[in-house]
Amino acid sequence: MVIQAILVGLIYWLSMGRASYFFSFAFRKPVVLGVFIGLVYGDVASGLLYGATIQLMYMGGIEAGGNIPSDQGLASCIAIPAALTTGLDPAAAVALAVPFGVLGVLINNVRRTINSFYNARADKLVDEEKYDTLNLFSFLLPWLTNGVLYFTPVFVATLFGADVVQAFINIVPEWLMNGLTNAGNILPGLGFALTLVVMGKKKYLPFFVLGFFLYSIMKFSMLTGAVIALCLGLIVSLFKQTDEEEVA
Repeated sequence: MVIQAILVGLIYWLSMGRASYFFSFAFRKPVVLGVFIGLVYGDVASGLLYGATIQLMYMGGIEAGGNIPSDQGLASCIAIPAALTTGLDPAAAVALAVPFGVLGVLINNVRRTINSFYNARADKLVDEEKYDTLNLFSFLLPWLTNGVLYFTPVFVATLFGADVVQAFINIVPEWLMNGLTNAGNILPGLGFALTLVVMGKKKYLPFFVLGFFLYSIMKFSMLTGAVIALCLGLIVSLFKQTDEEEVA
């Protein structure tokens, strides 16, 4: 359990670090984290199932200005290990992930507050032209601080959380667990609803209708649909750029 807790903590740390921005922003998504956590616990299929179920809740999430409304990574890295070790119903795992997603937002705010001091020190070093020390305050110290803030809660929760969750499940009345399961079934609908808010705009409706009827007629796979959507998006973007150049 200690090794598994360390590995899950490292996964969360890496997923929230700078490397994930350059490698793949999707690395911090629940459906992707579920695969890696499943590898740690030797059950990729279940990890992917839990991750995909949690992902439904965040499908319509938009991180406007870099401010995260809920930390998908922390929610996944705590809820999925607990679900894998206790055999939770996927819908109940979604309900379990919600409070940890909120906790992740608080941790992220603490991280930004601490990093502001590093930024002030880095600006002072630039003014003093001490570039040899700049890397310490612009990268190394923030990276290590992120490690402490991100690794610690996941490690502690993963190491001790399974027994705590199992004890909680044993004492919680059946009607309450059913309520959590039903709440978890409702939450993914919120993710779809947020997505539909964007799709419901007049300028996007033709693409939605076209995609719906193309799928109904052709019954293609999700990958084929993604390729068609990408091509349509590029074509529209190309024509828009051409029109702007002609006007200019």
